Amino acid sequence: MSTARLLAASLLTVLIGLGPVRAADPAAPGTVFRDCERICPELVVIQPGSFIMGSDEKAEAPRVSVRISKPFTLGRFETTFDEFDACVDAGGCAKKPYDRDWGRGRRPVHTVTLAEIEDYLAWLGKTTGKRYRLPSEEEWEYAARAGTTTDYWFGDTMIAGEVNCRDCATEWSAVKSAPVGSFNPNPWGLYDVHGNLNELVADCWNPTHKDAPTDGSARTDGDCKSRVFKGGAWYYNPRASRSSWRARNDARVPSYVYGFRVLRELE
Repeated sequence: MSTARLLAASLLTVLIGLGPVRAADPAAPGTVFRDCERICPELVVIQPGSFIMGSDEKAEAPRVSVRISKPFTLGRFETTFDEFDACVDAGGCAKKPYDRDWGRGRRPVHTVTLAEIEDYLAWLGKTTGKRYRLPSEEEWEYAARAGTTTDYWFGDTMIAGEVNCRDCATEWSAVKSAPVGSFNPNPWGLYDVHGNLNELVADCWNPTHKDAPTDGSARTDGDCKSRVFKGGAWYYNPRASRSSWRARNDARVPSYVYGFRVLRELE
């Protein structure tokens, strides 16, 4: 690492107080907190419970009854350029992702590979003393649904202006990503679970939910060079923003329609 970069990392450490955060974990569902000031993502406590994953669509079938027995926390927003760039500035991530001249700051970070995301998660863990990872497909869909059984958390029909997706009547639709938090959150306080960016989850790709776990864990069988993406994006049509929608992409290939949301385990 260059001398200039070491100095920048040291300054960042002083300014934000990097180092393990030992505060007790919150427990109440819906609690919003972060493990360190300014650079750590805001997290929402998600309660344990059961839900039915999937739909009758071919890649989303069969429907699977899933029981999640422990609470966890999930990023309130998709991970932003501000948050990822802090990892770069501190020396935990190798390079700043290209923003396509859309702007950085509170826009969700994109054009990152799985390996680069894993570097970021490892840096967050080292910084805070907590365990960060990608959510499983089941954890993601459970949190996105937030107790609902409809295609979207707000019903079975897309509402104009409610989601950043193609033909969804926003200033960003089919153009680019929107700053996180530009739309209403779901009932559990999570923003942009529909549209904006596809979100990478931990699961290896399988063409259906046949033999999927029922306990919320990620699938580690199948095509692990390709990973599951959820949530739809600014470039995709409204059907791709449904809670049950799923697709795959080679996790080694970055794209401006893919990002991610962090999960932090509770102790």
